[in-house]
Amino acid sequence: MLRANKYLIAMMLSMVGWGIGNPIGDIAVEFIDPISVFVIELASGLLLFFALALVMPSLRLAIKQVPWKLALPFGLIQPGLAYLLGNIGWQYGTVTTGAILMSSEVIFLAIGGALFLREKLNLWSIVALLVGVTGAIIVGIAGQSTNPETSGQYVTILGASVSAGLVGALAFLGVGLCGAIYGLLMRRLKSEVNTTALTLGQMASATFFSVVVLVVTQTDLATPQSVGNYFYVAVLAGAVGTTLPFLLFNFAAPKLTTKQTALTLNIIPVVAILFGAVLGRGLPVGAQYLGIVLVLVSLLALESGHDEQTDSALASPAFPKS
Repeated sequence: MLRANKYLIAMMLSMVGWGIGNPIGDIAVEFIDPISVFVIELASGLLLFFALALVMPSLRLAIKQVPWKLALPFGLIQPGLAYLLGNIGWQYGTVTTGAILMSSEVIFLAIGGALFLREKLNLWSIVALLVGVTGAIIVGIAGQSTNPETSGQYVTILGASVSAGLVGALAFLGVGLCGAIYGLLMRRLKSEVNTTALTLGQMASATFFSVVVLVVTQTDLATPQSVGNYFYVAVLAGAVGTTLPFLLFNFAAPKLTTKQTALTLNIIPVVAILFGAVLGRGLPVGAQYLGIVLVLVSLLALESGHDEQTDSALASPAFPKS
């Protein structure tokens, strides 16, 4: 029993880490270009992994066992594209909007499981999905209309003028979608793959991807000289929101049921919103409270409506940013 509690605590701490990383990343993006933050976060997380490997033999072993054929495409999706979209979301959205919309991963997973893995959706699950989608729409629209930083602002995309708040909301939903795609791919993963080594490979390939994005967009990489202490805020976001929660997740996941893992996912948006409020990133406003309740009810309903076999799709370490 004590052993089970140890693994459950580790899993909960991983979710707390991802939740804390969200508002820290939001602060970094306020003062640093989101692409520059993207590079700093992933590079910091990767360097932390190697630093921990100096004192942890299991991590040193993982360095020699990276399954690169899997790690390259997996890393491009998660954390690569997911973190890039997350930072774009922080540029145009709020912590509350991001935390809730990124939790749409569970909803996308349920839909993807039904479409691609032939998992059955009962009436209970369908109703839960509709409730969750409704809540996400309410959170996104309410956040767009009440965010003083983006209200009335527009972004030009492919020659079209698009609301900045809408861009942020769509970016956050993209993070949830990336997490769901990654979760579906993990369902096909063979059990003999070293997940810690896979995580290292994903972070390495995502870091390389971030550098490519930096070069292609001709973005100047932020330095302590150019942005002051906010550079270290981005470093902290990478340490708290990448390496540490992934390592805790990989330690705990094999020892817990998928039901236990799935239920802990709800910790992320709660911690993100509360810690964001502590850091002065704002509380939910107006109709967002209703949307938050609907999304959380939807997630709980989805998870309680799955059995142990179908729950495994909900147990992937998504977003991170999520």
